[in-house]
Amino acid sequence: MTEVITIAAGKGGVGKTATTVNLAAAMAIDNKKVLVIDTDVQANSTMFLTGQRLADNAFKGKGLYELARAYGILPPNEFIHESQIDNVDVIVSNMNTPYLEEQIKIVSRDNDFKPSEFLFNVLSDIFQTIEYDYVLIDTPPAQNSLTVQTAMVASSHIIIPLKLEEQGVESLLVTDGLRKALEEKFDIEINLLGVLPTIVEKTALTDYYLEIAFKSDDVEENPEIDRLCKPYKDKIFKNHIRKGNIVNESTIERKPCVLMSQKKNPSKDYLALWQEIKERLNEE
Repeated sequence: MTEVITIAAGKGGVGKTATTVNLAAAMAIDNKKVLVIDTDVQANSTMFLTGQRLADNAFKGKGLYELARAYGILPPNEFIHESQIDNVDVIVSNMNTPYLEEQIKIVSRDNDFKPSEFLFNVLSDIFQTIEYDYVLIDTPPAQNSLTVQTAMVASSHIIIPLKLEEQGVESLLVTDGLRKALEEKFDIEINLLGVLPTIVEKTALTDYYLEIAFKSDDVEENPEIDRLCKPYKDKIFKNHIRKGNIVNESTIERKPCVLMSQKKNPSKDYLALWQEIKERLNEE
């Protein structure tokens, strides 16, 4: 069975794309076959996986928007591209991705399904002819967009990257609230695989969140028991993604940091995260 995992957070700058592409690379190193779907208008996952920047316009007419336009006419497989990483394929974002949501509304009306079911239907078609071990969906930093909704509805699990600050916590709560709302609306199960602290530095604020807010059951010590500790205590990944220059360097090189050096802290963290993800999936 293919596991479909969406990486989502309403706040930008929390490492959604870095998590997506580094997990894809870690999976590929582990001989897993992976499909990445880039739904973000910035097309950063596309850049990391193909080496092509959005401005290069290398995928004109060959992206997710065009897949939506051709839905029911051409098979989705026609829009899957090989990446520069063995075992990783990608459905790219291009210059037309800003028009994706409107096109999803049109194609869903013409084909009699709910707009939020678009990516679920696309993947169902793909799985009839291509076997993947994992699908990773990178999403834009939007709180409740149709793009994020259709990614979640298509997923068996979601990962929520979390920057350890108040805005990051609010993003976590809103994103997880959307997950729960979609579960109820569509009567489906979208499991929260985990909450991933990213860009982690050793500070008093970081210590507060990791040692108290999400962990402590002491009512006097922790005012966040009901908001954070009770719902997320067991969902925080043990492997946090530490801050490191290699993440910025990987943008220049246009490749995931785990493929540049496995000795740097963020690379080691992403490789360890992949092992933890496997353990969590096996425990279900």
